[in-house]
Amino acid sequence: MIEPTPEVPGFPRERLNRYLDRNRTLPVRDTLLRALALGDPPGAAVDLGCGPGKEVAELLHRGWTVEAVDAYPDMVDAARAAAEAAVGADQCSRSLRCVHQRLADWDAPAGSFDLVHAGFSLPFIARTDFTALWARVVRSLRPGGLFAGQFFGPNDSFVAQSPAGSMSVHGRADVDAMLVGFTVLSIAEEERDGVIGVPPNEVPKHWHVFHVIARRVG
Repeated sequence: MIEPTPEVPGFPRERLNRYLDRNRTLPVRDTLLRALALGDPPGAAVDLGCGPGKEVAELLHRGWTVEAVDAYPDMVDAARAAAEAAVGADQCSRSLRCVHQRLADWDAPAGSFDLVHAGFSLPFIARTDFTALWARVVRSLRPGGLFAGQFFGPNDSFVAQSPAGSMSVHGRADVDAMLVGFTVLSIAEEERDGVIGVPPNEVPKHWHVFHVIARRVG
């Protein structure tokens, strides 16, 4: 049995539950689909903060091998179940590795992956842990490998509502600096009002997000 992990400070259970309610009605993340549409052959991928596993299942369906990482054990279990429903237990036994771990502690040997997907997960890394984790993310990518994911801007309402330092915040100049050593294929800044959760439990949410697809230079 997987031992529980303490709550992620910037993404406590209350936020997680609203996210899960909303996630049931959402498709696979567009940033990942656009990265996959570039036509790279299937290889090794990691999904950092895999959540309930829609993206894990999509990658497996397209022939990738996947490491699925999440700090919440029920998310790891849900991702495994979604993957088995999509491609079967036999393929999962060959092509899926599920890891219950805080993302701040994640590491992999240099050049392990052809694709790193971090769908709305990296902002929930504590400020003091982010730089070291990002260096490990970059190192884990093979030359020519793809990064697809999101960073939060300073106006995102989660930032103001979270304990000081529990989230990582980046302006456009910060994002550009992090992507030195990459060919940026797509970067879009989105700022809008929205909600998390579903009726009758919706909560207003102001989004300030950078959506990034970038290829590591050799």
